[in-house]
Amino acid sequence: MIPKKARILGIAAFAVAIGACVALLVTFSNNAGAIFPAGGYEVYALTDVAAGGASTSDLDVRDSMISAHVNIRSGKAYPYAGIGFNLMSLNSRPVGYFNFSRYDSLAVMVETGRMRTVTLRLLTFDPTYSTQGQYLTYRPLEAEIAATGSGEVKVSLSDFKNKEWWLASQGLDKDDGLSYFFMTAMFEVFNGEGALRGIPDDIVLKGVRMWGEDRDFKKGMYAAIGVLLLFLGAFLFAAFKKPRDVSAFEKQMQETARLLTQTDKSVAEIAIAVGAKSASRLERDFCRLYGKKPLEYRKKNV
Repeated sequence: MIPKKARILGIAAFAVAIGACVALLVTFSNNAGAIFPAGGYEVYALTDVAAGGASTSDLDVRDSMISAHVNIRSGKAYPYAGIGFNLMSLNSRPVGYFNFSRYDSLAVMVETGRMRTVTLRLLTFDPTYSTQGQYLTYRPLEAEIAATGSGEVKVSLSDFKNKEWWLASQGLDKDDGLSYFFMTAMFEVFNGEGALRGIPDDIVLKGVRMWGEDRDFKKGMYAAIGVLLLFLGAFLFAAFKKPRDVSAFEKQMQETARLLTQTDKSVAEIAIAVGAKSASRLERDFCRLYGKKPLEYRKKNV
């Protein structure tokens, strides 16, 4: 049996380790991030010129807000103008795709002049239909939010939907349900309900934050806690397992050896005489201690 002091120290160590894992799980199980402010992503004036439109967007970029003076004009496609963030450029350095799948929701603080809503767009790289660097081939996922200006408006990533015009342009007759959030290239805020063509308006963006569960971290911590509990169980079993009475065992084997050499009793009879559970059990124990089976021992010692 493990000494009492060692048992106490061992249990305390496991308790501290499991407690630390639980504390880490509670503290760091959620992801949080920001696109603006303090995101460090390249900001660009978003217009529909690439899609054959003539809308304009003049930006005033400050540390705490971005103002876009927009003028929505008719074009070949749905006209739009506003603010865009290149999520593949961080602090003026090129980076890989932004993994939006790490988050569940966004909180956006935005106000407008006349518009009642603004449109949020995530442009993701579709391995089948997108071409690197070609804006119009990226998969657009959009959601509309109220432009209250009085605080953050929260929107779930599940609210971002594929646009029918893009699906149709790729030859898809219905929404395929794909998103590729983990390969996001751009985030955009532009005109929504209430925008009037040819009449200037303003979009003032004050903040874009994200949050969500860190699923990979949680899985890792659950696995670590599970392993610790498994080892704790093994430690407790070893610590409190009652040791076999060695002296009684040795006495039983000694009596077995005496009966083998001094009598002609069978192994079964000897097992009954020494209180063994069975003849086969007695034979195994005897062989383990003496290195010979009972009858072999008798033959060599009589």
